[in-house]
Amino acid sequence: MASKDVIVDFGADQATISVPQNAVVARFEDPDYLKQPKQALDAALAKPFAAPPFAQLIKPGMSVAIAFDDPTRPPAPWQLILPELVARLVAGGVRREDITFICANGTHKKWTREELRNFLGGDLFDAFWPNAQIRNHDCLDAADLIDLGSTASGCAVEHNRTFINADLMIYVGQVMAHSWGGYTGTGAVIGLASTRSILSHHNHGVVNHPETTTGDHKRMYFRKLKAEINAHIEQATGKRIFYINWVGGVAGQMTDIVAGYSPEVETPAWDAADAHSRVSVPQADILVVGMPASFAYGSANNPLIAAIGMAYPPRVWLGQHVLREGGVVIGLHPSDGTIDPETYPSYREVIDLYDRHHSIHELARYQDKISSRADYLAKYRDGHAFHPVHPFFLLYSCDYILTRASAVILAGTRNPGAFRQLGITPASDFAQAWAIATRIVGPTPTTVVAPSYWSRRPFKFDVAKEKPAASTRQQNELTVNRRG
Repeated sequence: MASKDVIVDFGADQATISVPQNAVVARFEDPDYLKQPKQALDAALAKPFAAPPFAQLIKPGMSVAIAFDDPTRPPAPWQLILPELVARLVAGGVRREDITFICANGTHKKWTREELRNFLGGDLFDAFWPNAQIRNHDCLDAADLIDLGSTASGCAVEHNRTFINADLMIYVGQVMAHSWGGYTGTGAVIGLASTRSILSHHNHGVVNHPETTTGDHKRMYFRKLKAEINAHIEQATGKRIFYINWVGGVAGQMTDIVAGYSPEVETPAWDAADAHSRVSVPQADILVVGMPASFAYGSANNPLIAAIGMAYPPRVWLGQHVLREGGVVIGLHPSDGTIDPETYPSYREVIDLYDRHHSIHELARYQDKISSRADYLAKYRDGHAFHPVHPFFLLYSCDYILTRASAVILAGTRNPGAFRQLGITPASDFAQAWAIATRIVGPTPTTVVAPSYWSRRPFKFDVAKEKPAASTRQQNELTVNRRG
């Protein structure tokens, strides 16, 4: 069979792999970026969706809380938007000392002083940090959490008190393709929630609900819960959250900025993202994902981060599942399986628990015990560690593909045992991974390659309804994942 070479991400470097000539290479292509983003911001604030112009929301002497996506995102848009908000607030009579910035890190780590400074920009950081007006959210800080009850679906609504009690609640976030919600957005719902609140919708049942393992934001179950929580917060407080969301591409370049209240602001943001976040592909027998050195939650030397690098993309599909049931995922990364115990203190224990159980959903019984371990909590509360419950969420996210695929293979790992423990098949290189995969799906598979999914920008696989006749994968050769 004729072949072609494709350059894919491979840790800090790139690798060249050989795939069938008819393999579809799917990558995020640069759209037309805003040439004058400041003017786009001005327009968004002047005519927000379902909200008065921003200037009319400002009252002299009011308190203002501005929350923002945590620094896993590119900093440039926030360094444009946040200073402009401060200037407008002060011009409208708000005292600088009545403005508080909150990093909406949810159960992610608390970011260091230098990380926040790099993200927010030196001028803004130096003006507000000395007076403790820039804070990491703490999902365990009872003194700064307020219980607003629960939604009709049973989601706990316990959120950041400083944000909720502010006269004006503002959230600045990004809208991008994501396996949690189809698109990101409505960030206050997750990033400012308590552990208890997050667990009420980040549980195995929600994460692996048939209507959550899809990229379709219009029918996504998890997104419906987010909308429900946002509405509950606004009903309970009698105030609405003013969202400013940017849409864009590589390295923080923007294609649009929208502002207003949710849910009204969602559709225009989704439409703007849809224009460049959908990549047409056939349904794959083999899906290949290149992975850079770091993405999502940190270094992919961490086996759970490498695992999510392979498990996340096949969840973000439209039309039909991007990977056929019984197909194979091949990831590429030289991961050595190293877990930094200061940043990810509970990861090793949770992985070892999985090694002793048949199914990922069985791990839920250990959430409370591990989440309450004093040593783990101290590293979260007093240091810069992920909350001890966080690895459960990653494993829940992996369950869909570990169950759907016949094999998930990591090519190039320097620590095979670390991935066998997760139910992932290690391979010394791509050639060996390809040989394993084609023994499962047959010699002429329909192949989709995402060489730069994480280094450029995540996107949605827009999957054709009918499989091309070229594929001859034999259904009777498929096996179920050994983890069940």
